[in-house]
Amino acid sequence: MTASSATRVFVLSLLSIPVTYLFNVLSTNSSSWTILIVALLVLISIAIMAFFLVKKKPPKDPLFFVYAVFAFTGVVDLIVGLEQDGIIDGFMTHFLKETIEIVQRKSLAQRPLDLLLAISLIFAIAFSLFRGLVALDCPAKLCRQYLQLQEPYLRDPAAYPKIQMLVYMFYSVPFCIVTLYGLSVPGCSWLPDLALLHAGGLAQAQFSHIGASLHSRTPYAYRVPEEAQLVFLIINGLFGVLPQLLAYRCINNPEFFLKRKEDPKTK
Repeated sequence: MTASSATRVFVLSLLSIPVTYLFNVLSTNSSSWTILIVALLVLISIAIMAFFLVKKKPPKDPLFFVYAVFAFTGVVDLIVGLEQDGIIDGFMTHFLKETIEIVQRKSLAQRPLDLLLAISLIFAIAFSLFRGLVALDCPAKLCRQYLQLQEPYLRDPAAYPKIQMLVYMFYSVPFCIVTLYGLSVPGCSWLPDLALLHAGGLAQAQFSHIGASLHSRTPYAYRVPEEAQLVFLIINGLFGVLPQLLAYRCINNPEFFLKRKEDPKTK
C-alpha cells in the first residue's frame, strides 16, 4: 500500500527538523550572504524532492509544489516559535541571536515606525489627561469649551463616561508611559502581551463610548453636536486604532522585545 501524495509531502516537511539543526551548526561562522544562498538552495531542493515523490501520480494543481514548500517552512516557523519560548534549543539559536538581527542595536530614531508610534503615544497621553480633567470638572476655559462643543456626553448623569475617562487617565496613561520605555529599551519581553491586553480593553471601551455619545437614546443635550461629529469620530477613532497598531507591531515583529540569550561562559 503506497502513501498518498499529501502524506509524502507531510513526511518531507519533517525534514525541517534535522535541516534546521544542521543549518544552525554550519551557519555559526558563515556570512549572511552564504546563509541566504544556502536557505534558497534548501527551498529549491524541497520543491524538487516533492516533484520526484509524486512523480508516479502527479497532482493536477501545480500549486501543490508551492504548498509543499510552505509545509516545510511552516514546520520551520513552529521550530522558531518553540525555540523563542525556550521549549527547545539548538535549532535556530544562531539565526535568532543574530536577528535579535541586528534589530536591538537600532535606536528609536533608526526605527521610523516605532518613532511614529512613540510620538502618537505622547499625544494619546496628553489627550487622556485632558479628558480626565474635563471629566473631573476642571474650571479651565479650554476644558469647558471642549465639554460644551465636542463631548457633552461627559456630563451625562449616568456617570459611565466620567468613570471611563478616569480609567483612561489612571490606566492608559501609565501603560503609554511604560510603552515609551519599552519602545526605547530593547528586551522588554512583557510589552507584546501587555499591548495585546490593552488593545482589547481599549477597543471595547472606545466602541461603547463612541456609540453612547451618538446613540439616539442618549438625551439630546448630552449627544455630540452634529457640527462636531466628524472631528469627534476622527479623534476618538484614532485614539482607538493606536493601541491596535501598537499590538500588531509588537506581536508581528517581536525581535526588539525579546531577551537576548547570553552565550554560555566557558571556563
